[in-house]
Amino acid sequence: MEFSLIRLPDVPKIQIIQLMTIGERIKLVISSRRMENYLSRVFKKPNTNSDYNMNLKGKFSFISIGDDEWRVFMGPSKMEYSKPDNISEEDVKPWINEKCTVIENTLNVFVRLQNVFPCGTTNLCVDLNKIDPMPIPNILSYPCVANLTGIHFYGGTVQKYELDAIMEWRKENTIQFITISDNKIPLDYRHPNALRFSGVMYNDARWVRIEDLLSMRNVIRSFFVDNNFSMQDLNTFIKYWTNCDENMFTYLYIGYKSLDMLELMKDITVLKGFRSKKSFYLIASNTTENQLLMTVGLVSYPAEPGRRELEFYVLSANTPHHVQGGSTEPAWTREYRILRRLARKRWLDEKRVTVEEAKELDDLEKELAAEGVRMIDGIMTVEQKL
Repeated sequence: MEFSLIRLPDVPKIQIIQLMTIGERIKLVISSRRMENYLSRVFKKPNTNSDYNMNLKGKFSFISIGDDEWRVFMGPSKMEYSKPDNISEEDVKPWINEKCTVIENTLNVFVRLQNVFPCGTTNLCVDLNKIDPMPIPNILSYPCVANLTGIHFYGGTVQKYELDAIMEWRKENTIQFITISDNKIPLDYRHPNALRFSGVMYNDARWVRIEDLLSMRNVIRSFFVDNNFSMQDLNTFIKYWTNCDENMFTYLYIGYKSLDMLELMKDITVLKGFRSKKSFYLIASNTTENQLLMTVGLVSYPAEPGRRELEFYVLSANTPHHVQGGSTEPAWTREYRILRRLARKRWLDEKRVTVEEAKELDDLEKELAAEGVRMIDGIMTVEQKL
């Protein structure tokens, strides 16, 4: 098949290749250095809708492509995961160097795949409990790792010098994500880059201080699972966000053990709203130019009674609300308008008002009543208008 295909003119040849599945394309490329060189010239533009994830798990190592639709297995074991078109260790053998470790071969195969079928998002996921012992700085020293989108470490025992190496992987003006999971981080650990990535996941975030949260800028998503934040800390964080004219974050996940909503929202203008029968606590930024909202949602897991979390989103009031699971709900435009009225009413309530302001205050109360806004359990609440 390869020889007849390589001899075809470019247009029909490329059309045939584009009709192939990802697995078929990869097997074709592995079968011939000539075809590999040809396709590396043809497919130069990265596919922003797909991604590579290198999973280092010892003999279970593999490279997943897309939303785990395809796997290139680097060892004989397939972890009971098998699809007819997946690429087996036998298929990838022409690209394997018997003198290299599994880690080296996985990274080398990734580089060749990325050269032929480049993807915009690339991640390295390392299970430290399953790979042969190797210091994290050694893993990070491979040239291809410097340009990855994310590096994610699970399990094992990470030393301080290894944590520092992960933090120093960061580059300016680059989308980068890190994960350190199933590990204990010293309570006194500090590094200036710790919250300067595009996103972080720290399962053990007890060392992260409120000052660190306040320093976040342009963060896309962050997860702090086990942490020492008090309700007062998070109240300070929300207040700081309302007055900050810089982009702090888009999504923030914070685990909690006990929740006092009134303490969390103390002295904050907040409105409880609903989408798909789920409640959200809404706070408006005092910087009105972009009409930004923070939504705070409470998430619990029936199968995991001890697991509870706060989810913070920042979005424009005019942006449709995307519900977990894929559905899209109406924007918070109405609720934002109500919040601005509540903020104005609160300001008037706390000062000596003139006759004109007393009239304005009365009008605001009537408008809020007409919208169906009422106090429930100490929080101003409004139902979704269907």
